[in-house]
Amino acid sequence: MFEIRLHIRGGTVGCGAATKRSAIARHGFHMLEGVGMTIRIGTALMAALVAGFASMAAAQELRLVAISTIVEVPALMQSRDGILDGLAERGYVEGKNIRIDYQNANGSMPTQMQIANKFMGENPAVIVPITTPTAQAMISGTTGIPIVFAMVTDPVKAGLVPQFKQPGGRVTGVSDAEPIGPQLDLIISMVPNLKRLGFVYNPGLDNAIATLEVLKVEAAARGITVVESASPTTNEVILATRSLVGKVEAVYVPNDTTVVAALEAIIKVGQDVGMPIFTGETDGVRRGSAGSVGLDYRAVGHTAGLMVADVLDGKDPGTIDVVVAYEVHDKLETVINKGSAVKMGIVIPQAVLDAADVVIE
Repeated sequence: MFEIRLHIRGGTVGCGAATKRSAIARHGFHMLEGVGMTIRIGTALMAALVAGFASMAAAQELRLVAISTIVEVPALMQSRDGILDGLAERGYVEGKNIRIDYQNANGSMPTQMQIANKFMGENPAVIVPITTPTAQAMISGTTGIPIVFAMVTDPVKAGLVPQFKQPGGRVTGVSDAEPIGPQLDLIISMVPNLKRLGFVYNPGLDNAIATLEVLKVEAAARGITVVESASPTTNEVILATRSLVGKVEAVYVPNDTTVVAALEAIIKVGQDVGMPIFTGETDGVRRGSAGSVGLDYRAVGHTAGLMVADVLDGKDPGTIDVVVAYEVHDKLETVINKGSAVKMGIVIPQAVLDAADVVIE
């Protein structure tokens, strides 16, 4: 309980005598005096107030790490978890010395820009965008805040950094560029008559364009022609996939958030017409594609998390080299979905199955 007594007339404050204060203290109360008022507060309430102020002070001491992604798909969530792993490894733990503000744009760029504005107002210690469009939104929508990106295919072509080595400025991060060469070699081993390879993608995404450029070079070196099929929105993915039927011997789906969001629909088309579907990341195999050679995306996130920790330690992001994940994580994982591949008309050589790290029946 507390009591406030104000004596406005004469400008004096009640309960002013020292003996009265002593008597109040002996009965478990404390006096707080201010101009024109005296507040009598019970001991229990005083303790609660002190604890509350201490809690507020502790919350202010937690440094804010702002994380965002354009959409939630398994590979991106694995990367996010890996970021937290990397931070924890370096002693940065949520609730202990950092706060995490995680925001998902649900596939909407306007929402992603609103999230960037929100982060700008919060002034976090560092922003961690996952995917190329998210990183672009964070760079254009904020100023002065360090940024460490993850899951960006080609950060130079996307305009995030001017170069991989010593990028300068306030941005660095991890590229998740696909190991296109090993992926094509796997596709050829499973589809030996491959001459034309379909490519379903959103031409508005810089990472998809970067992947296409590398794919064309690697495919040409193997005597394969890439046949493009654009899908600017997720709603157009099925139509884009069906347009490839009869024109290609297999289809490659890159790490394109627009297309991957509808991966199950692409796989169904492949199984219905006997057209093999391959993906740029191994989680797509677990969702039903025929196979892939890919990265451990939690490990990719872990690498980004260590870089975030460097920034929290005071290192200038402009002096931290951009990392290409498959160059530092030299163990690539080969995953084959035997059951789905059979439905797509593939007869998998035993040697391919024996060499795979994971075979899904």
